[in-house]
Amino acid sequence: MRTQNPLPNLTFEPMGSCDLQEVLKIENECFENPWSETYYTLSLKRPRSYEHFYVARHENTIVGYIVFSILHEEAHILNLAVPIVYRRQGIAKYLLTSALKMIQAQDGHEVFLEVAVSNLPAQYLYRQFGFRICGIRKNYYGRYKDAYVFRKGVEIHVV
Repeated sequence: MRTQNPLPNLTFEPMGSCDLQEVLKIENECFENPWSETYYTLSLKRPRSYEHFYVARHENTIVGYIVFSILHEEAHILNLAVPIVYRRQGIAKYLLTSALKMIQAQDGHEVFLEVAVSNLPAQYLYRQFGFRICGIRKNYYGRYKDAYVFRKGVEIHVV
């Protein structure tokens, strides 16, 4: 799936330590069990080559972020969030498209992610990109809060 820049001057750029407070605000707004400030701080201070932290920025405001890993030929979307006020504007699609391009450029052949069984909007988004359910993780988000495991093959273009 291809998507255009949903907002003028929207950028996809590496997350920096200076972005942390905005990211944490979004994290706390969007998730019942948000990732900790410590996790982000340590990850940004000691980056690993396979971990990727990116933000979508519009007019100096972070309007979403994505965290993913690429290890060998397998990638994993670990976190994707857009504040409520910016939803339904194509920002999540923009973030996911940008991440998938990076995954493809680094020879990723398949991508996995988990999404709550109850999170129908996220499931719809991922299905638009060709992700399909390949499993379930019981109690992934806590007791009685299961997650679907989604998988997508990445098209490799040989030149």
